[in-house]
Amino acid sequence: MEKTFMETKGYTYKCSLAEGSFGKVVKAESIHLKKLVAIKIIGLNKYTTVNREKFVTQEKEIIRTLKHPNIVKTYDVFESRRGKTCRKGQMVYVVMELCPQGDVAKLISARGALDECFSCRLFKQLCLAIQYLHGINIAHKDIKCENLLLDVHYNLKLCDFGFSEKLTYVQGKLVPSDTHCGTLQYAAPEILKNLSHNSKISDVWSMGIVLYKMLCGSLPFTTTNTTKLVQLQMKHNIKFPTGSSVSSQAKELIHSILHPMVEHRITVSRMLESQWVLTLTEEDRDEGTTASQTAPVSEIKEDKLTINNSDA
Repeated sequence: MEKTFMETKGYTYKCSLAEGSFGKVVKAESIHLKKLVAIKIIGLNKYTTVNREKFVTQEKEIIRTLKHPNIVKTYDVFESRRGKTCRKGQMVYVVMELCPQGDVAKLISARGALDECFSCRLFKQLCLAIQYLHGINIAHKDIKCENLLLDVHYNLKLCDFGFSEKLTYVQGKLVPSDTHCGTLQYAAPEILKNLSHNSKISDVWSMGIVLYKMLCGSLPFTTTNTTKLVQLQMKHNIKFPTGSSVSSQAKELIHSILHPMVEHRITVSRMLESQWVLTLTEEDRDEGTTASQTAPVSEIKEDKLTINNSDA
């Protein structure tokens, strides 16, 4: 049914790319664009009415406004209605640019820890994407390696705005967020503790987890027990794998990103000005290196969850 409906909209199904709690992503050919695209198919029957409005509707509104080289392009958004073309209920189809090199999580799964120059290049692109989002008062709220796609040249493309949030200001002051969502081991301590928070600062924490995983090939905190995870986060004692070749500058940056106290956590602007980023990007420029690291990728899965008690 989905394939037939997609054809009526000008897209020819090719194959399935991924599946998750939200639905799935497929590869298709666009007749209008004359190229391959990725289509994210979201089943609205998986959401309550409240969360459908909160997450799905908001995602559709936000992605239409985004334009940045390190954020995946959205070409089209359309819906099917219950009883007409899809027996599964109402579906939302988000047509995006295809990123043929998969995502950063799969790359790490295949290769292990990434070298510092490559990690720095990707991390700088992530910083630029988040700086852009925060500049237009949007927080991503689910930054993780699975949501960092790679184009044909291994440029980073941030995707999945299902939990993203348009920030509100009253008399020039940010209204704190009470939406506690994301992926457990990437979530900041203030989110896990169900505190009102500045979502921009919480995004920064998740970026630190991403950087650690790129450089070490694993997560800094692996427990799935929320209470124990918060305890580990609050100790601010970041341990690196024995024998790892992570530089002291990279460790210092990670330590400043993963600060449990929000008032002491580094900003995105300061990340871009850090010695580690400035030094390695300068070396990358001088040597004319590229980000292309070819590798077979294997499928890995990590559950995406809403951390509070909502039933999305």
